[in-house]
Amino acid sequence: MRVSLSTFFLTLLVFLASLALTMSAAAWFTRRLEALCDRLDLAPGILSILSALGANIPNYLASIVAIANAQLEVGLGIILGSNIYNIAIILGLATFATGHRSGIELQRKEIRDVRVIGLYACSILLSTLILIWLLPGTRFVRQSNISILFSIVLLSLACLTLFISLVVHIARRVHPAHMQGEQVDRSGEMEDGISLVRLIVEIVLALGIAMGGVAVMVQAGERVTVDVNLSPVLAGLVVLAVATSLPNTVVAIILARTGRATACVEEIWSSNSINAALGIALPLVIWHAALHDDLLSFLDAPLMLLLTLVALLFVMTGRLGRYTGACFVVSYALWIGVHLFVGR
Repeated sequence: MRVSLSTFFLTLLVFLASLALTMSAAAWFTRRLEALCDRLDLAPGILSILSALGANIPNYLASIVAIANAQLEVGLGIILGSNIYNIAIILGLATFATGHRSGIELQRKEIRDVRVIGLYACSILLSTLILIWLLPGTRFVRQSNISILFSIVLLSLACLTLFISLVVHIARRVHPAHMQGEQVDRSGEMEDGISLVRLIVEIVLALGIAMGGVAVMVQAGERVTVDVNLSPVLAGLVVLAVATSLPNTVVAIILARTGRATACVEEIWSSNSINAALGIALPLVIWHAALHDDLLSFLDAPLMLLLTLVALLFVMTGRLGRYTGACFVVSYALWIGVHLFVGR
């Protein structure tokens, strides 16, 4: 059915308006979350995991809904596309958003902290990769049987266990200043007259506005992709993945620009861990379907893990330069080009 030009532009306008609303709400959410963490004197890791949990709600909820509705390729595409975007685009842009001309620079203590989060993320993403390879319909598994389903459930639970261990590790970390017996003075960083209750109310309100904006944005995005004859898989990998990752983009860039490079990197890796655990492993404990898209299992999932490993290697040296960030962005463009070339 042909869609009128006016209807298409109206849908596109709704998409862009909801996009602007979502990004504004996400920025508000991040600023208030930082203020709350400062007021409660929480460790940087708590900030990163709370930011990631809040900013990635659209990602894993959209995937859960898609997989529950027997749209496995779309659900996997949202998570894989989001995670690739997080490393290639967000981390790449973060190297230019920092105050250092050379990119992201970390101290020795920061390297140790970020390394652990990165190793957890790599372990979770590796489990997710193997989990996708075990799905019926791939080149490794042609038909479903009891042993395969049991292996999928078992590996999904193992991935969720790794994620819980990550959250516990982050929650138990001590504030760096406390390790040296220092008192942390945050009074100058708080806005005058803002109470703790008001901060919490504003955080919840900002998150609710962001969620509403994302819901409208995703629906409008689906309509736009249908109007331009874009395949559902590519729509999930690119349009929906990027759309649902925009709040996370705002969170990470703000953290990088305000000198919180450690929290920025951890937020990105925590985001990928959250997406993989809650958006893939969790729904696959209950819902199972055959995977009919080879690129998801042999290009997208391995690329997600590879980019994370490369970023971890550079971070462990204490420096993630702008040249590396530019290479990440270029790799994302090449990845999109491969999908477009094969006609998705």
